[in-house]
Amino acid sequence: MRHEGKYMYGIIATDEAPNFGPIGMGGGESEVITVGTQGLAAVISDASLDHYTLSKENLTTHTRVIEKVAEDYTILPMRFCTVAESTDEILSFLEDNERQLKNSLKDLEGKVEIGIKIIWKNMKEIYEEMTLENRKIKEIKTGGGKDMQGLIQAGQMVEVALEEKKAVEGEEYLRPLKKMSVRFKEEENKTEDMVVTASFLIDKAWLGEFDAQVDKMGREHHKRIDVKYIGPIPPFSFVNLEMHWE
Repeated sequence: MRHEGKYMYGIIATDEAPNFGPIGMGGGESEVITVGTQGLAAVISDASLDHYTLSKENLTTHTRVIEKVAEDYTILPMRFCTVAESTDEILSFLEDNERQLKNSLKDLEGKVEIGIKIIWKNMKEIYEEMTLENRKIKEIKTGGGKDMQGLIQAGQMVEVALEEKKAVEGEEYLRPLKKMSVRFKEEENKTEDMVVTASFLIDKAWLGEFDAQVDKMGREHHKRIDVKYIGPIPPFSFVNLEMHWE
């Protein structure tokens, strides 16, 4: 038997009851509406109480709804797969957390998130630079690092040196961007050529200057790095809103 619940996308500040159309979870057919109290409203759609799989389709729908709402409202995004049993539970959550939610919405008003990824273009050059910069790596490469123990030692040293190089160089790229951001969050780098992956919470009034600085960085270092720009998007990286039921 299918049990119906309310899938939650986020919280907005409004006394109205906007309807965002049939764009919700479940193949994009469920109507995305709001239910609210005390100037707060949850953005919801009818949904199964069963767990939603972490699929590309579901994540895309979840994100798309939040981005649609963010066109007209400041939104506190909910975590993926937040499902309540009823509107009464949602209203209780809004009432119990009214002050915190309103303060969070006020803090995020007029702000957007920008994601920046900086990637080295030529890793051969980067490794050559590290050999020149690090005397011990150079000695192992040119000397007795031919046995297994030497190769392991060299690999470990290169790994450490690579992370140090990313930290120093990444900070040089990000320093001027940090000055224009309200908040900053750096993510773990997943690949050897990824210098830095970072998210910035930006006041919309600073977007022009922020974009100009990113363009300048890309032009000045175009032979060395690729710069990927993501956004503006809702502040996914700066909100960690969960609901816990009794």
